[in-house]
Amino acid sequence: MSAPTSSVLIPSFRRPDHLAAGLGSLANQETLPDEVIVVWQGDDTVTCEVAERFVADFPCRLRILHHPEAGVVPAENLALSHAIGEIILLMDDDVVAPVDWVARHLGHYADPTVGAVGGPAINIRPDGSRLPERAVEPVGKLMWYGRARGNLYDHIPEWRSRSPRDVDHLVGYNMSLRRSAFDQFEIRMKRYWQMFEMDACLQVKSRGFRVLCDFANVVEHYPTNTAYVAGRGGDLTVKLDNSAYNYAFVLSKHTQGPLRWVRLGYLLAVGTVMVPGLLTFPVAWRRHGKFRQELSMLGRAWRHHLAGWRDGSRAREQAPARSIAL
Repeated sequence: MSAPTSSVLIPSFRRPDHLAAGLGSLANQETLPDEVIVVWQGDDTVTCEVAERFVADFPCRLRILHHPEAGVVPAENLALSHAIGEIILLMDDDVVAPVDWVARHLGHYADPTVGAVGGPAINIRPDGSRLPERAVEPVGKLMWYGRARGNLYDHIPEWRSRSPRDVDHLVGYNMSLRRSAFDQFEIRMKRYWQMFEMDACLQVKSRGFRVLCDFANVVEHYPTNTAYVAGRGGDLTVKLDNSAYNYAFVLSKHTQGPLRWVRLGYLLAVGTVMVPGLLTFPVAWRRHGKFRQELSMLGRAWRHHLAGWRDGSRAREQAPARSIAL
């Protein structure tokens, strides 16, 4: 049986040096994809110029597209609309892939029950040092009551010998999907589109396909995103408001029956220290030390959780029955 056709999608914005390293790693794959699609965004012409330098000598088809506005999901969907692959591979522009990255992803799709595959990353700081290794469970799970557990990064080396495992969701820096197993990436969420990967994986599961984590397919990730600085600094619209909205949107869109009330209750009553619920509010207050500020954060979290839940419910009503995963 011949391998399925494959397209690698790379949305890239103002990380030209990292993009060059990532494209170099794709050019050296043992099994080449059929095409690589880079989407540069907004006025970031430097990224376009870097990608164009690779076109002539790239060992497979390298396509360069432009989206007028910056954003990962619009860029992914633009690339998706042009992709020819039966398997869609996602790679961030600050990732370097091992030489067997494409081959390992494609190998899992020999099983017709598999609809999505992902793997972990090791995170590398600008000075070349690695973040601490972790052995934290569970991996890639959406708990029945609504808590999302990722833990798809900085695994201890021993975990590379693990067999692939069924999970609920993956991370977009190292992920692939069977094209027939999902529609598109959810555009109704808000930037930075937190949890768009979970939405895609739940689309896959709703169609009866499996989602796998391949612990041995590890990429190097050189994170540069400054949106998630510690504490209450940075862009709170992204860190708190949009994060709360997106989480609630995805849960509401993909949850049915009485479990809907359990999960909405989890968001409002528990939440996280960053996006607090009633029970985590005292922890956030103790950590950040400003009662009125944290009370305001609680109000913002509730407001955006409820808005996301409302809009997710509307998306659920508009979707075919098979799109409801859990």
